[in-house]
Amino acid sequence: MARHESIDGLIIRTRDMGDHDRYLTVLTAAEGRMTLLAKGGRGLKGAQVPVSQLYTYANFEYYQRGDFRILKGGTPIEPFYGLTEDLDRLNLAAYFCEVAYELSDEGEPADDLLRLLLNSLHAVSRNRYPQEQIKGAFELRAAALSGYAPDLSECRACKKTESDLFYLDVMNGSLICPECLSRAGGNVKKGEYADELREAEILSRLPAAALAALRYCLHAPLNRLFAFELAEQTDLQAFAKLTETYLLSHIGHGFETLRFYQEMRGELSHKKEGN
Repeated sequence: MARHESIDGLIIRTRDMGDHDRYLTVLTAAEGRMTLLAKGGRGLKGAQVPVSQLYTYANFEYYQRGDFRILKGGTPIEPFYGLTEDLDRLNLAAYFCEVAYELSDEGEPADDLLRLLLNSLHAVSRNRYPQEQIKGAFELRAAALSGYAPDLSECRACKKTESDLFYLDVMNGSLICPECLSRAGGNVKKGEYADELREAEILSRLPAAALAALRYCLHAPLNRLFAFELAEQTDLQAFAKLTETYLLSHIGHGFETLRFYQEMRGELSHKKEGN
């Protein structure tokens, strides 16, 4: 006899099968990633349809048949309709979900990662903060949850805690002030993701306001993660550039969804023009 169960989760990936069915990759708190087969999930009718759409947070009812979990139905909790109002919001949500897929495993609890993803999608959906701010906070906290939290407390050499400018040694996750960098004879390399990053030294420029934002994002409660402000556009850009570089460097590769998001916003062409 099939065992019926239910679980709350967020659909972070879908894959269509045939003309009617759909595989759902669902991120859950207790079991991490899990795969559900939605029979008829691509149709216009049926109990599976409301809980078979990408970016839907729902309670999923399913039963086990051999090695497969078959979706029976469920109840949407938060469909994040606001994401569909703007293409940039959808593309950013796709990037967040791809990162969450990368950083999660089947059978491994992912409570904090799921809450981070839900809060981030909620912020994007409601358009309450600049997207650079949401994206940067998500990237830094995702890196920290994966064991790559940087030490932002002080210069690793002289132990200075405050300065108008620091540099972040991306791969070592440590701060260094300009004076100690100069004494060490260091050359500041451009802080952008590139191939073979693990063999490279990347020092990203970090103004005081951007550092304060990073420190906040690293330790703030998840429900207050985006409640900070970077009034100067240059500080926001430095913050956003650093968090992206940091996450991609430690993961070791880029994401197609991120490239597409930046391409649609014109960021890639602007980067090329600035090089």
